[in-house]
Amino acid sequence: FIQRRGDNKLIKNLEDLKKRLVYSNFTQFIKVWLWKNSFITEYKDFEELAYQVLQSLSQQNVKYVEAFYSPRDFTFRNKKLSICGITESLIKGKKKAFDDFGIRSELIVDIVRDYGPRVGIGLIKELSGYLGRGLIGIGLGGSEKLFPAGLFAKVYQEARDRGFRLAAHAGEAVGAKSIWAALNELGAERIGHGLRAYEDPQLINYLGEKQIPLEMCVVSNIKTQVCKSFKEHPVRNYFKEGLMVTINSDDPTMFDTSITNEYLVLIQKFGFSLEEIRKVNFNSIQASFMTDREKDIMKETFNQEWKRLTSKYFKKQK
Repeated sequence: FIQRRGDNKLIKNLEDLKKRLVYSNFTQFIKVWLWKNSFITEYKDFEELAYQVLQSLSQQNVKYVEAFYSPRDFTFRNKKLSICGITESLIKGKKKAFDDFGIRSELIVDIVRDYGPRVGIGLIKELSGYLGRGLIGIGLGGSEKLFPAGLFAKVYQEARDRGFRLAAHAGEAVGAKSIWAALNELGAERIGHGLRAYEDPQLINYLGEKQIPLEMCVVSNIKTQVCKSFKEHPVRNYFKEGLMVTINSDDPTMFDTSITNEYLVLIQKFGFSLEEIRKVNFNSIQASFMTDREKDIMKETFNQEWKRLTSKYFKKQK
């Protein structure tokens, strides 16, 4: 998209792009995110992106994904695009990917904090008709420090009343109080990141007792410097303490990662065993917004594939 849209003098190849995708902090990441968005300008771009993302995930043997998208980041700067038009284009792309690769997917619309709750309410009302047609829930991204979760309580109530499933980023750029707010004021079913839950032992106990899923994104946390090193990252401790840890790739292209790489990081940097990797995958199935019946089928399918692969390639490992 960058070369198509006229920045090929600065970005001539993949190595040039990788150099551009380096961040010293979360604020810088957001600036690069917005720069990247400026090259995605047509509906066909979104259809192509959805298809390519799902093709990549399928090549990694992913069978089901719940993917976040932030349509307001594009319509805010490009008046030729609409929220519904972007959503329909993504649905077209994911349907084509299902036909070609058999990968199932659902969309979660990101209610970006920076645009305020009124825009969030508008998004919910505008997109309600897509529930059950490719859209399954909402999330809350954007500037966690500047726009506390409580501002969006009415947005989440509206979404809940209309049948949206509820996720929210919290505890990435702000501490444990942000996670508490997402849980108590928004009623979030899943927490994106949850990195700084360790700041409040009571919160750790609560997350473990209620088995509230954490959408952890290890490589992203290191790349944005919200966590300074793998050694400091709490993913291993959270897992040991019985929290429902799930592993996610956040923005794979932006962070030069993939879901496969995230699992390799668990093994290579944190010493996760094969059995622990299996448990993390089961956590992901359980944390998904699939129906209970769909989860049972997915668990059985996963178990069969897991046994086949481990017996073939890891005969000496437990």
